[in-house]
Amino acid sequence: MRIANGIEMLEIPMNIMGIERTIYPTLIFDKDTVILVDAGVTNSLSEIRKAIENAGVPFGRLNKIIVTHQDIDHIGGIKGIIDELPDVEVLAHEEDKPYIEGEKKLIRLNSNFMDRINALPEEEREKVIDMLENVHVEVNKTIFDGEELDYCGGIIVIHTPGHTPGHICLYHKKSKTLIVGDAMNVADGQLIGPNKLSMNNEEEKLAINSLKKFEKYDIKNIISYHGGLFNDNPNQRIKELY
Repeated sequence: MRIANGIEMLEIPMNIMGIERTIYPTLIFDKDTVILVDAGVTNSLSEIRKAIENAGVPFGRLNKIIVTHQDIDHIGGIKGIIDELPDVEVLAHEEDKPYIEGEKKLIRLNSNFMDRINALPEEEREKVIDMLENVHVEVNKTIFDGEELDYCGGIIVIHTPGHTPGHICLYHKKSKTLIVGDAMNVADGQLIGPNKLSMNNEEEKLAINSLKKFEKYDIKNIISYHGGLFNDNPNQRIKELY
């Protein structure tokens, strides 16, 4: 879906642990730079390629991936892209870098998650384990809170910890679009807060408090990785969430 000139919300089908859903990575582009924000799971390559080319951008022009955070449904597809386009640069916040690179265990791989994996049928369990073993990639550049990336008319990095320590959101200045990863979700057309089931009490409090950082931005569109587009008075709706 075209949000504005130079920014496209991609719709990618995803199957993880037998559950079908749609995710919404974002493509930001101009004549010099093509950026993918988050990259799906390990089997997302063909769908991402098709979605990028349907947006009118040759897949081979992709040269940067910005990661909002370390979860496997956001980083799992990066390796497949880099295998085809080895010059693609990966950017992420320094707090999540060691998880993305494999120095630390992904936060969501706790005992409850592993119990769910072990309960899967053997073939499905092997697919998930293979995905987890091949998810790590090098982060070429770390980005920080308040940094303005000089790409595609300017992209501001907003550090929004809670869901993960290094979770970030991105504000695309030219289109007034806020890309929120898992900091907020959209359900039944309504903007809602982060998924409380994935966080403990301290993390939830930090995640909700992080939403206050959006007050200073004039937001026309919000793209949530889980739920897609919300554009019904976003600034006011965000204030209702904290």
